Amino acid sequence: MSFEKLSLLKNIPNWKTILHWAGNKGIVHNIPFILYCSGLSLVYITMNHYAENTIRRINETARELKEDRWRYIDEKSQFMFLTKESQLEIGASALGLEKTKVPPYKIQIRP
Repeated sequence: MSFEKLSLLKNIPNWKTILHWAGNKGIVHNIPFILYCSGLSLVYITMNHYAENTIRRINETARELKEDRWRYIDEKSQFMFLTKESQLEIGASALGLEKTKVPPYKIQIRP
């Protein structure tokens, strides 16, 4: 074996070191890090739920806005239809009113 292969084999820890690190002592020494990771994961989950709820509210508001816009356009078109002269005559005839045959008078005031 060459010198490079021997130096690489020396860097690999033996199984006792791995068991010691992952065993009871390793866990006890890493409790602050484990708690930190747990806290971060809770914050991540909370923020993810908050973002999803915000997206749902935005989509609901956009849907309501579209419906309100459709209602506005519908009401506006009905109003434009009802204010046509022919429709006004039909509505006025139901009240007993009819279109005058005499043109309007122009009133002039002399100073």
